[in-house]
Amino acid sequence: MATIPPKIKVQLSGNERLQKLKEAFHGKYGQMPLFYARAPGRVNLIGEHIDYCGYAVLPMAIEQNILAAVSVSDSQTIQLTNTDPKYKDFTVSVDGITIDRENPQWYYYFLCGVRGIQEHLSLSSLAGMCCVVDGTVPASSGLSSSSALVCCAGLVTMEANQKSLSKVTLAETCAKCEQQHPIPG
Repeated sequence: MATIPPKIKVQLSGNERLQKLKEAFHGKYGQMPLFYARAPGRVNLIGEHIDYCGYAVLPMAIEQNILAAVSVSDSQTIQLTNTDPKYKDFTVSVDGITIDRENPQWYYYFLCGVRGIQEHLSLSSLAGMCCVVDGTVPASSGLSSSSALVCCAGLVTMEANQKSLSKVTLAETCAKCEQQHPIPG
């Protein structure tokens, strides 16, 4: 088993969802994405919600996931768009990332993953990014859509800033940052 999340070439032809994500990215930003990241939803077979308290659980990844198409920019901003029009676009300065815990929004989960990786790796500055996010994990379904979004953002942040962590460290970092920056929802 690979210890670092694998980087693989993705064949867009024949993958309708990735093709639509690429087209949405191009339509929004006028350029092609540099890379894609994917994080699966999960179901806890044993121990629903007790992992927050440090107890053991038995999670299993599921087919539903969060996908992100990403380009890196010199803009010093993180621009986020969701393919689902009910979720509004969001732009923030890489130096001004704040998470409003009292105002749950989809992009705060993404920014939680960004902040978690930034803090774990002690990154003084972050690369600017343009991202289009697409999800098939139903929100509020018990399938960890928020965790998948946080983990996908962690992967995106590592790749955009040319850093890497082991899979275990990435998972632990994302879980920790989601607990430290909880967003009611």
